[in-house]
Amino acid sequence: MITDEEIAQAALTHYNLSNVQLTFLGRSQNTTFRVETSTKDKFLLRLHTGIEIADEGSHEAWRKPSVIQSELLWLNAIAQDTELTVPQPVQNRLGEWVTSMTRKELGSSISCSLLRWVEGEHLDGDPTAQQIRQLGVLMAQLHQHSSDWSLPLGFSRPTHNVEQLKSATSQLGVLVQNGTISSDDYQVFQKAAMQVQEFMPSLEQTRDTWGVIHADLHQGNYVLYGEEVCPIDFSRCGFGFYLYDIGQSLRGIEASLRWHFFEGYTSVRTLPENHQSVVEAFFVGSTVENFAFLSANSQEQDWLSRAVPYVVKNHLHPYLHRETFLFLR
Repeated sequence: MITDEEIAQAALTHYNLSNVQLTFLGRSQNTTFRVETSTKDKFLLRLHTGIEIADEGSHEAWRKPSVIQSELLWLNAIAQDTELTVPQPVQNRLGEWVTSMTRKELGSSISCSLLRWVEGEHLDGDPTAQQIRQLGVLMAQLHQHSSDWSLPLGFSRPTHNVEQLKSATSQLGVLVQNGTISSDDYQVFQKAAMQVQEFMPSLEQTRDTWGVIHADLHQGNYVLYGEEVCPIDFSRCGFGFYLYDIGQSLRGIEASLRWHFFEGYTSVRTLPENHQSVVEAFFVGSTVENFAFLSANSQEQDWLSRAVPYVVKNHLHPYLHRETFLFLR
């Protein structure tokens, strides 16, 4: 059976690179490798195949070549239009952003993409107040670019919407089936997700509120290069509310420090008056989606068994009772 490394080596023959060294990084939504050349240039190679989840039809949407290309087009535009450091995509020898590998051994086609490596280090420990503020500035800059950017013809990315949340809620049920969480806690997740679903249609979609978002800008998806916060891994980018993007990012920030994020964000962009209640709804929705994704990974079961009761008590119950929790300990 052909290995991921053999597929990666074959994919690299489509690019103007030679004498490369491959290092396997991991397997999540994509299978990734670090590529280093003899001249010390570094790249990230992605095979757009990874951990499968129950709702494969939905997951497969992220792997369509046109969808992958759209992510790369946005990254290229950010690199060209702003001073932000992002993973800049590299075209293959044919001038294409996405390389499709078709082999008899695979029985199907696998899409691959190559991006320039973003130098920096992941945080060692919790972020400081200043780093959180910088993260807020960064997200506002991404939102500003998205708001101003004219979408290329044929641009296609999934939408972070009610249907995605419904699918995630259903996927969480596997944690009850395998004994990781209690049925009572799952019912609380269902009720909270339903409250978010009923709320979302009331929000107005305008250029100031809705556009292409990163959708996964947590601590593992940005690095520090000196004082600069650099976003990486745009593989979940898609259409959604800008406040959803904020709710997603705030999940990994200590409650007492979250106001620093808003301080940074509002130094670049204004927020609507009701932003806190909307962000809390998206905080809950993105938690459901994140836990659903992790539920497909057996190595996350132990962590989920502890995290779910904590979230039910500290986030979901307050949300269901219309109590604020975003800035509370």
